[in-house]
Amino acid sequence: MWADLQAEYGDHIEFVTVDANTRAGADFSDLYGIRGHPGFVAIDAGGEVVHAALGPFDEEGLRELVRSLLPE
Repeated sequence: MWADLQAEYGDHIEFVTVDANTRAGADFSDLYGIRGHPGFVAIDAGGEVVHAALGPFDEEGLRELVRSLLPE
């Protein structure tokens, strides 16, 4: 799913996966307030969180979110 989203929207959005079991992943989770796994945040170009959610992700729901974040 992530590879498909990257291929489709990678020119506009950077997709990053983080392993919360590493120091860097734990630091990222702390920084953005992710308190469960899996967690998902969308961060705009200015570094502001524009969406945050916990739980498994439905591919179509993610596609809708990504489309809503793209400039028109």
